[in-house]
Amino acid sequence: MFKYMSENVAPIFAQSLKVRFTAPFDLNDPFEFRPFMDFEGTAEEVRPLVDAKLDAMFGSPDTALAYMAQQQSTDPNYPKTIVPIEVFRELVAKNSALGQQFMAEMKKHRTALLAKERMAVQWEVQWEKFRQTLGHALGIFSLTEDPANVLMWSHYASQHLGLVVEFDEKHPWFDHRGSSSDDIRHLVQVSYVQNPKPKTWKRVSGTDMLYTKAAEWSYEREWRIIRFDVPPEAVRRMIFGARTTQALEKEIRALVAANPKLKHVAFKRARLLGSGKLEIVDAT
Repeated sequence: MFKYMSENVAPIFAQSLKVRFTAPFDLNDPFEFRPFMDFEGTAEEVRPLVDAKLDAMFGSPDTALAYMAQQQSTDPNYPKTIVPIEVFRELVAKNSALGQQFMAEMKKHRTALLAKERMAVQWEVQWEKFRQTLGHALGIFSLTEDPANVLMWSHYASQHLGLVVEFDEKHPWFDHRGSSSDDIRHLVQVSYVQNPKPKTWKRVSGTDMLYTKAAEWSYEREWRIIRFDVPPEAVRRMIFGARTTQALEKEIRALVAANPKLKHVAFKRARLLGSGKLEIVDAT
């Protein structure tokens, strides 16, 4: 696996073996970490659960009033009743007609809460809160199968002035998952999809969130891992760009030579071909 690096980042990596784990919101694709969601479908899918919860909350005057009292005590924005709830509770206990009228109003409120459009908006708000929280907690390290892609050298390696680092993807560092269902801490191939179908919240997976991109990005042939450091044994080669300066190459070689843990690292070079392609050759 290979990592394209700019001329500024390459010396930092060669000296410290530190790599950047990019937050999803800082990736160059604005649609990253934003799966195509079906919030109306989500509302329908969870309606039985919401309905059961509302049954428990509004099934009787006692439970409805208890819920209202709890909300008033914890939420300063929750509407206050004209009559104190404890007083109203006593009135309902003494007047069954008042209790029936109260429950009729609760039924209207419940119907409004279960309206698909309203629930869809609420699920969208909750989804965005979840996305923001998770997005700021994760870092993504992106690799590629292709060290000779002209566009990648231009976009991610300072217009061919930087370099590419080859990693040993079989090193244990690239597979440190806690369980078979772990969505992070191991190398995962990115899926590229054309015209994805919307999914409900319950059906969105870690792959949809972290390892799926639009088909337009397929030339990157990307793999990802979500971790936070790189062991020296996992570094195989460093490939200088076709336009890497002699000064940068000298600096990189000196930094690698100064680290005995990198004595195994070999150097190669990207060379431009007349066909508009690149080839990777030894750098002596």
